[in-house]
Amino acid sequence: MIEPLHILWHFVRTRWLPSRCPHLKLRRFLEETVRECRHYQGLKPELEAFPIVSKRDYLSHFAPLNRHGITLEEATSVALRAEKERDFKPQLPKGITIGLSSGTSGARHVFLVGPEDRCRWAGQMLARMLSTRSLQQLANPFRAALRIAFFLRANSNLYTTLRSRRVQFSYYDLTRPFASLLDELTKQQPHILVAPATVLAEIARQSQSHSAAFSDLQQIISVAEVLDSRDRSLIEEAFHLPVEQIYQATEGFLGATCRHGRIHLNEDDLHIEKQWLDERRDRFEPVITDFSRRTQWFVRHRLTDILRPAKGPCPCGSTTTSLDSIEGRAEEVLWCRDAAGKPQPVFPDVLRQALYSIPQALDLYRIEQHGEEWRIHLRDSTPVIETAVRDALTRIIHGLKLSPPILRFLPWTDQPPEEKQKRLRCITPLS
Repeated sequence: MIEPLHILWHFVRTRWLPSRCPHLKLRRFLEETVRECRHYQGLKPELEAFPIVSKRDYLSHFAPLNRHGITLEEATSVALRAEKERDFKPQLPKGITIGLSSGTSGARHVFLVGPEDRCRWAGQMLARMLSTRSLQQLANPFRAALRIAFFLRANSNLYTTLRSRRVQFSYYDLTRPFASLLDELTKQQPHILVAPATVLAEIARQSQSHSAAFSDLQQIISVAEVLDSRDRSLIEEAFHLPVEQIYQATEGFLGATCRHGRIHLNEDDLHIEKQWLDERRDRFEPVITDFSRRTQWFVRHRLTDILRPAKGPCPCGSTTTSLDSIEGRAEEVLWCRDAAGKPQPVFPDVLRQALYSIPQALDLYRIEQHGEEWRIHLRDSTPVIETAVRDALTRIIHGLKLSPPILRFLPWTDQPPEEKQKRLRCITPLS
């Protein structure tokens, strides 16, 4: 009974009670951290005294940066066994759940979640995720339980914390044949569909002829991947519903869209420093300090996401930082040389808009940078489309006053369905 009450408390706090004194919470957290975390003992309880750490740095100090001294080898062993056996229920002592990221940033990362973290996450997700209509259905005992369909490469005890008498949570394993998943989804008749953006787009493509089969659908939520504007249009046209987003990573719950469609960062539980990527301050990488996590310490943890802040206050009234978009990972930035031969970034959104400007339909593509060469894969390739893509890329790069790379077109190959689908990726940067 204690766990449902904890979830309810976090739900109420997140949905209706504004956060008070986040700076005081941060101060108390830093004082506790230097007192309890052996990795940071001896530091002043001031944010600037803590070093900025990358994911690689974090993994190299995994044991001292969690409260139970769990080693990276121990956690990885449990996570990999769960992946292999497709059984995600096993836990470490004290109810510690092990999660394994899907490697969006180029490497897979292990994370730990304790019982208190799970309750907080579940309450926050329900508070941020449920529309008024969905909440009314959840709260009304005379109506059917709220049916949530959740597509992801791996399940977790973290996600199944959402399951209750009033929430029917169904996990769809992306390592299984997609046709069978779509059949099960049609039978389930979900009220809420949660999946990576490319999975939502594929569901939309395959269900165009019988979209009435999902007549109970109330919400569509994109997770885990950047929501491409072309995918958004396809999904919304197929289901006549707006696509909402949850911004989450190994580091935890980072943000979600409000009713006006803006993504708000979770500054109730996070202190976020902005590392600006351009002089105009149009894009930044976040450095997060999470003062709510109880199992692992995340202090000044640098993410490789590229975020674009929104201009002006949000109509919803929230004062938390809002975003126009999550543009992608740093690994999705491609590079060209300027007149002096110095590498300069070409940001993902610039490339996506250039490709979508061509008259031909271009649903599935992949561009991988290997040094001076960009390798381009188009699923529905023809000489006409290849010429249009080449012209569009060359035009945008010339407009940036950069030297175009070598453009090489290669046959299309499907990525494994369990992997996040990456359209842009810098595999070998310019030297």
